[in-house]
Amino acid sequence: MKIGLYIKEELSETDIATYIISKINEHEFDFDNDNPDFVIFVGGDGTFLRAVNEYLDQINDIFFIGINEGTLGFYSGYVIDELDEALTAIEEENYDVVSHHLIEGIAADQIIYAVNEIRVENPFHTLISKVYVDDEYLETFRGNGLTVCTSNGSSAYNKSLGGAVISYKLQTLQLTEIAPINNRVYRSLNSPIVISKEESFVLEGHFSEAVIGYDYSTTSIDTDSITIRLSDKVVNLVEKSGFKYVKKIHDAFVK
Repeated sequence: MKIGLYIKEELSETDIATYIISKINEHEFDFDNDNPDFVIFVGGDGTFLRAVNEYLDQINDIFFIGINEGTLGFYSGYVIDELDEALTAIEEENYDVVSHHLIEGIAADQIIYAVNEIRVENPFHTLISKVYVDDEYLETFRGNGLTVCTSNGSSAYNKSLGGAVISYKLQTLQLTEIAPINNRVYRSLNSPIVISKEESFVLEGHFSEAVIGYDYSTTSIDTDSITIRLSDKVVNLVEKSGFKYVKKIHDAFVK
């Protein structure tokens, strides 16, 4: 069994990295950052998003284990004092796996992938975009932007926008408007909309000045159409045996 390590940048030169590698060896696993079966990521949720991007080409074949050393550990199942417990769980195959489909945005000849959401925003002018569900027209949106998230990503930026938090067991896409313009002249849905995993959102407009955000990254794409759908790529996240999703939500946002 091969285990890799992806660590929050400011922790990379600390004793934590040395300690984790020594524990990997102690449990007689092979330390391998190039072709791992498991990846231990150490940090917060931002570290997890970066770790997924690092291993995107191998993503379906890797299991991620989170050690929380950040401000919010929604994706982290363990703390550093539980490292032996986590490695023993791997040895004994005594853990739960929560699998999440990534979201993909297709524009021209470019594909971008994200864990949580893809955003289309215009920081300079009003974003105008027609919105379709597959080939069915929904609305013409005017406002600051649009975000499309996975069920798992529904508790991230989407939640801050007033979108619904949706159980990871439901494979959906949710579109939420960012600062929509609604008056007697211009109207949009002005409400989140959730579609099934078989459907996709298609956005059409002049996006040359728009910023395309995906998780922690941004890019610009000179295109008039973006299709956003669930990907065949899946991220597998190891949780402690007995993982409870509602408790995770409670601990992250209510506790």
